[in-house]
Amino acid sequence: MSLLKRLVFSLGFVCLSSGLAHARVMQPSGEVMPVPTASGEVSIWTSRGYPADAGTLAGLFKYHQINGVAGGDMSMDPVRDAQITPGTFSPQCGLTGTIVLHGGGCQNELGWYNAIEPAMKPADNQIYTLVPANIRKPATGTCGAQDVCCPEDFCPLATRETTQLLSQHNWADPLPDFAGNIRTSPNYKGGLIGLALKGTPGSQCTQTKYSQADLNDKNAAGMPWVTTLIYQSVADPQAYYIAFEDLPTCAMSWKGCNSQNDGDFNDFVFYITGLSCNLGGDPCTVQGAMGICAGGITECAGGGMSTTCRQAVMPSAEKCDNQDNDCNGMVDDGDGLCGANEVCSQGVCRHFCDDSEFPCAAGLTCDKSDGLCKDKDCIGKTCNPGQVCQRGTCVGGCDGVMCPHGQSCRLGVCVAACDGITCPSDRVCENGACQPPCNNKCRTCKTGTSCNMTSGVCLETGCENKNCPAGQVCVAGSCQDGCTGVVCPGGQECMMGSCTPVAQPDPGTGTGGGGGFSILGTGGQNTVGTGGIITVGTGGYTTSGAAGGGGTAQQRGMISSCSCDVAQGPGAAGIALLLAGLAVAQIRRRRRSPARARSSR
Repeated sequence: MSLLKRLVFSLGFVCLSSGLAHARVMQPSGEVMPVPTASGEVSIWTSRGYPADAGTLAGLFKYHQINGVAGGDMSMDPVRDAQITPGTFSPQCGLTGTIVLHGGGCQNELGWYNAIEPAMKPADNQIYTLVPANIRKPATGTCGAQDVCCPEDFCPLATRETTQLLSQHNWADPLPDFAGNIRTSPNYKGGLIGLALKGTPGSQCTQTKYSQADLNDKNAAGMPWVTTLIYQSVADPQAYYIAFEDLPTCAMSWKGCNSQNDGDFNDFVFYITGLSCNLGGDPCTVQGAMGICAGGITECAGGGMSTTCRQAVMPSAEKCDNQDNDCNGMVDDGDGLCGANEVCSQGVCRHFCDDSEFPCAAGLTCDKSDGLCKDKDCIGKTCNPGQVCQRGTCVGGCDGVMCPHGQSCRLGVCVAACDGITCPSDRVCENGACQPPCNNKCRTCKTGTSCNMTSGVCLETGCENKNCPAGQVCVAGSCQDGCTGVVCPGGQECMMGSCTPVAQPDPGTGTGGGGGFSILGTGGQNTVGTGGIITVGTGGYTTSGAAGGGGTAQQRGMISSCSCDVAQGPGAAGIALLLAGLAVAQIRRRRRSPARARSSR
C-alpha cells in the first residue's frame, strides 16, 4: 500500500496517519513545485489595476481574510509549506468550501467522491459537487453587486485593491461559502472520500485532477504528475488551501503535450474550513521551549501528514517552587521571591541563621553550608526540579507518578487533559484538543473508543454509557476504585479517585510549599471548625473548614496566636499541641534569662 493511500485527513476532516512535514514537493522529472508566476501572466491583472502579487499563492496568503482579518497566513511560504498529502479524507460536519483564487478562464467544479482501496477513478456521475463551476454570472455588461465574479477570467484574485473602477472588475464580498454535509448525503458510502477538480468537456480544461495522486495522469515510468498542492492555514489550523493546475498533463510532461501548464498552482485555489485531526490530544514536548513551557499537546500539521506540539503551559511570574515558571531556563531566579530576611533555597523560602544561642526557630536546624534554617532531615538533601524537601523527602514533580485513570501529571499535580481548556461552542474538548462532537455524525471516534451521545466526546469503548459512583472510574467497561494502582505526587494522597494535597509540615515559608506549623484559629485537628492545623506557607492546608489565608511564623518560631473557644473546644489533639507550644516557649524564656542577665552585667 502506498504512503498516499494510507494517509487520512479530515476536511471537516479527520487525519489518522502521519508522515513528514515541510518536505519540498517535486515533480517526477525533478522540478520543485510551485514555480514563480511568469511576468506575462502577472501583466494580465496588473493591467486591471491590481498589485503584482494579487494572482499568486504568496499574495493569497498575504491578503486572504480569516475571521475578517487579513495577513494571518502571511508567514506561509508557497514552496516550503506545500504538501501533496493526504489524498483521502474522512468528512466531518461544518465543512465549507469557497474559491479564493482563480488564475485562468476555465470554469470547473470542485467535487467529492467515495474513495476505495485499491485506489480507482470514480465515474463522472459519481463525483458530487461541493463548489459549483458556474459562480461567475455577469448579469449585464458591467459588474454589479449581484455578480459572484466578474469578468469571466482571473476572478477572484487575492485582493480587491485596484486602481480601476469596481464596475469593471469585481466579485461578491464576501465570496460565497458552499457547505457540504457529506455524512448525511445519500451518496455517501460511509468511508473515506477524495476531492477532484472535475474536467469540463469542450473546454481547455477537460482533464479531472484528483487529490489522490495515484489517480492522476502518469509519466512513462508510471509515476503520477503533481497536479494538486495542499497548504495548512497558520491562522486557522482547522482550515486548508487546496491548489490545482487545471490544464491537461500527458505521459511526456506535467506541462502537457502543448506545454500549457505553468506550475504556479494559481489556476484554482479553494479554501476549505472545518478540519479536525484525530492525531491530536497526546502529551508532547515543545521543541526549544524551557521550563514548564515545554509541556504541550499534539495537533494535526503538515497537510495531515504529521502532528505539531502546541504549547499547553504559558510563562508566568517566577516564584519560589523549584520550577522555571517564566521559562527563561533558570529555576527560582529573580528578586522578591521571598519575604524580608528570607532567601529562596530549593523551592522553599528560608530564614538566615542568626548568631544567637538559638539561631533558628523551634524545630529548625542551621545548615552551616549555606547559613539557612532547615528541617534537620533536609540538610544536604538535593531535590529534582519541581520538587521541594519536606521532612527529608523530596515531594512534588512527576517522577514515578501514576495518576488516576484518565489523568496525567503536570507540574507535580494530576489533572485531566481538558482542565483549563475552553473550546468554541461547536467543539468539545477531548484529550486536551478541541474536536467536533461525535454525537451528530460530525466525527468518527478512534479505534478503541466510542461516542457518548450526550456529551459528544469519544470515550473508552464500554465506558461511553457507564455512570460510575463517586470515587470510581470506568476501565474497560467496568467501574473500579479510582485509586487502584495510583501513585500520587509527593505531598498528596489518592482519595475518592483524586490525588489530594495533605498536610506535610516542613520548615520554611515559601510559596512553593509550606513549612512548620503554628496553632491558629479555633477548633482542634479533624474538627469542623474554622482553621485547625495550618502548615506554614502562603496557603497552608486546613484539616477542614476555611483555609484561613495561609499560616505565618515569626523568625524566632514563637506561637503567633492562640484563641480559645469554650463552646467549641480545641479537642485533645489541639490541647496537646497547645501545651507543647507553651512548654517550648517557657523553656526558651528560662534559657534566655541568664543570657540577658550576663549581657547586662
